[in-house]
Amino acid sequence: NTCFVGGLTYENGEKIEHECDSICTCINGKMNCSDRCKGPFFRKGKKVDDPLCEPKDTEDPCCSILVCAADTATEPLEVCFYKNKTYNRGDKIEDGCESLCTCEHSGKTSCKPRCAPITKTSDRCLEVPDPTDSCCKKVLCDVTDSDHEPEKEHEEAKHKLLTGRYVNSSAIKLEFDIDLHNVLTLPEIEVSENKTSWTPVKLLSGGYLQIPKPNIEYVKVKDTDDIIKVDNVPPPLIDSKKNCEYKGRQLKINEEYNDNCTSLCVCRDTGLQCLKMECPTYFGVDVLNPNCIEWDTEPPNFVPSPPNCCPSSLKCKNTGSCDYKGVTYNNWQQIPTNVTGCEKRCFCEMGKVECQNICPPVTAHPPINMECPPHSAILDHLPDDDCCLYWTCGSGGSPQGINEQQLYPGGFINLPPGFQQPQDEIDVHTLEAIDAHTIRLAFTVPRVIIGLPGRVEVRYTYKDDNDPNTWQRQIFAPPNDLIETSQLEFDLLGLKEDTEYKIKITIMLRDLQNTPSSRVYTVRTLKDIPLTTLPPMIPIEPNLMITDINATWVNVAWRKFTEHELQFIDGVQLRYKEIDGKIYAATPLIHRAVTIYTLENLKPNTKYEAGIYFIPFPGQQTELHAEHMIHFTTANEVDSYGFNVTLEISQVKATSVEITWSGVPYPEDKYVNIYRAIYQSDSGKGDFSTFKIAKRDSQPKTTIMDLKPGVRYRLWLEVYLTNGKIKTSNVQDFTTKPGSAPSLGASTIQGKLEAGDLSEHNKGDYYGPLVIVAILAAIAILSTLILLLILVKRHSQNKAAITPPPRVSQSAYDNPTYKVEIQQETMDL
Repeated sequence: NTCFVGGLTYENGEKIEHECDSICTCINGKMNCSDRCKGPFFRKGKKVDDPLCEPKDTEDPCCSILVCAADTATEPLEVCFYKNKTYNRGDKIEDGCESLCTCEHSGKTSCKPRCAPITKTSDRCLEVPDPTDSCCKKVLCDVTDSDHEPEKEHEEAKHKLLTGRYVNSSAIKLEFDIDLHNVLTLPEIEVSENKTSWTPVKLLSGGYLQIPKPNIEYVKVKDTDDIIKVDNVPPPLIDSKKNCEYKGRQLKINEEYNDNCTSLCVCRDTGLQCLKMECPTYFGVDVLNPNCIEWDTEPPNFVPSPPNCCPSSLKCKNTGSCDYKGVTYNNWQQIPTNVTGCEKRCFCEMGKVECQNICPPVTAHPPINMECPPHSAILDHLPDDDCCLYWTCGSGGSPQGINEQQLYPGGFINLPPGFQQPQDEIDVHTLEAIDAHTIRLAFTVPRVIIGLPGRVEVRYTYKDDNDPNTWQRQIFAPPNDLIETSQLEFDLLGLKEDTEYKIKITIMLRDLQNTPSSRVYTVRTLKDIPLTTLPPMIPIEPNLMITDINATWVNVAWRKFTEHELQFIDGVQLRYKEIDGKIYAATPLIHRAVTIYTLENLKPNTKYEAGIYFIPFPGQQTELHAEHMIHFTTANEVDSYGFNVTLEISQVKATSVEITWSGVPYPEDKYVNIYRAIYQSDSGKGDFSTFKIAKRDSQPKTTIMDLKPGVRYRLWLEVYLTNGKIKTSNVQDFTTKPGSAPSLGASTIQGKLEAGDLSEHNKGDYYGPLVIVAILAAIAILSTLILLLILVKRHSQNKAAITPPPRVSQSAYDNPTYKVEIQQETMDL
């Protein structure tokens, strides 16, 4: 069941870690390998494309996990990773019977022994199982064994022996009807070969008997008739002075056996001894070439076979380097930005080049929270960033009316007027004591050092010493030892309670002399309040306030809770009601890190009261209580669709009219879906309409075509709103201009046709062309009649010139043949 890989032998169940790539386990002679960082974990340092997600370290130094926050969340939830499992901040973690851990801030896990140490103050103390925790024991003092004799007799009466079997030639395993771990004293046991003579034997923990001699067949509990027969016969003893047996092979004293290069066994007087064989060729390869990730044997494809179990030497087969644009880079080396471009950051990772975008994604349209209208926004560089493009409000990369801004993906967050970030110093914006021994530091570093390798040095002292070089210090290493962001946050631990400290922060950059630092700050740690002295209810003031109010909703905000208060808060809940109401409405459970919430579906112009309630952790003995509630009155309901639409006639023609309207708020597509212009003539035969779709920044006008000249019309506008209602404008009356008829003279018409001189009034009028067509048709008919008369006259003259047939005799006339010819001739004439 052993595995052989690369000249090394591994036992069944043994695991091998191949750097940060994979973990292999020897199972029944085969190596089963799997990725070291399985989902949801991924390889540490791998690029993250989602700007709302950030990698967090796990218990495995090779793996990270992705923690994402929705774009509406105030801050991502803090989680801890312990033995490949995820826990929320404040969760309790039981690690078997060894330790009890707690998920704390910044993803840290603190552990302490699960059971308190046991100390016996006198001989009159006994260890008994703790009824509240099966893993622990407690001490009872001022008692003797005699005080527990009735209990002992009662307890021994329950020790019924069930079975017994040999586990080897000198040990027997007994099974009882109760668990021996839950009893104070073990029962006394006697053994025998023939049920005649009994020998007392001490029962060991776990129910094992170390028998004094072989061939024991019967076992019983002392002073009882509870006798059982031992199962199985004892295995034969091996005479170690004569030989040893290994895998069916008999070995003599001092004989060695090489088990196919997996282990070397020697038969000694004390028995068989085997050691796993390890080749010295593989020792120290990480020192010979630290960059090598895959080795090959010399000679290649070496197969171990006794007595040649080890290769003569090794050579590096793969260093993980990458070839990028004709240049070779070492594994994990960053490719210079002059090669990849300033918008990407690329690394050589296990033979492949992995790149990550530095610039935040740019949306197709400007963000709605900009200080300028969307049509005024442009894509431009910021003054201190010549690489990435952002939506700005004008030249120079600064929105109108803003001196400075801090950029976040999707828009700008305004800074106070006159604020200017120092370019060569550290700006500390959060410095507070979160408990008696911890101070939280949150600060901003200069943008010019982002992406450089470095660490954070914090100097601190509580003594009257003005030289920071002599103060105590703590070094904080960011992920990958890189200053990847301008916003950093660390916790200074191990401080004294209720003590005033001086603190100074310095950035130590590798291979650079420039060391940005902050000024000296002063902060005092909190007093250490023992949990055992806390009352069941602690009043606090959350500073509830109304930040924004409307007719149907209100924004309620409260202060950020301290680290000491958060240990009692599992979540918060807002409860509110009308002043005259009797039942409170409650919000869903709100995360304890959230500091603002919107109450919706309220009544307009109504008085309310609201309060915050703290939900404790399960089993918690101390709760927080807010003493004061807030009162507020919702605003009057404002109808944003209460506008009126006014219709105007701007230009009237013979067959068309242009109309305009006003009164719709900007942007019109927010309030209006479709415009419908309805018009009817004095004849009143029916209504006609024209539609127009509402679009942002389009002109509020349209033209109605195909009207009749010289006709009186009535016109009004129907506006289909986005709330499903219809709004009607005022009614306008107008008369189209009359169409001008052309003169009837053929020469005048012909001249106009030849010259193309048709006035503006005749465009689109069919009266003139119809007159011309009628005249031309009359001329054509008259010409046709004249031609028919001429043809008829000519036909009559030809018929009159024909002479009559000559007279013939009666006999000739009577001849039938002649008669036919005459008839035929007459017909032809």
